[in-house]
Amino acid sequence: MIESVSRFFRKPNDTVQKNQPKININTIKQQVMAKKTVITKVLDTEARDGVIEFPQNRTLYVDQFTDNAPNTDEEREGFKPRSMKEVFEHYRPTKEGIDLNTEEGGVVYEDFEFRQIKDFEDDRLIEQSALLSDKKAKIDAYQAIIFQLEKNKSLRSVLKEANSRESLVNVLKSLLAEIENAD
Repeated sequence: MIESVSRFFRKPNDTVQKNQPKININTIKQQVMAKKTVITKVLDTEARDGVIEFPQNRTLYVDQFTDNAPNTDEEREGFKPRSMKEVFEHYRPTKEGIDLNTEEGGVVYEDFEFRQIKDFEDDRLIEQSALLSDKKAKIDAYQAIIFQLEKNKSLRSVLKEANSRESLVNVLKSLLAEIENAD
């Protein structure tokens, strides 16, 4: 059985002979990459190869995306989805109690739900998490400040001189106090 599976993972045989011109290594890599990906399903230790071809224009996600125990074999074998939407509706993958570290060194536990493939993207994960949303807002604010420091010539000139920099800090502190008192 191991031999039948390992043949799919062998390196391609070197087909260049001595009297043939040398082939560029990039060409060989492209030829190897052009082959179809093969997925095997092992039914038991003595089973024959159950080989299916996996299309190159598809992405295969393989991981445990839920903390729930898997369904019984009968339920899994009977489920024949026609779309990814049906898969997500049937299994309802969730991850509960993911520990995220705070800036203070504490730990926050959050739950994530996946209802479509896009839910695995960074932006969607950030939307589901209060902690990650806070951190994203801070990052955006810092990036806006950096942008102003890089592009705003008058601000850069104010920050170069000690007196004008001190005046700017005082103005910002008074604005902050005004905002805090307004709330």
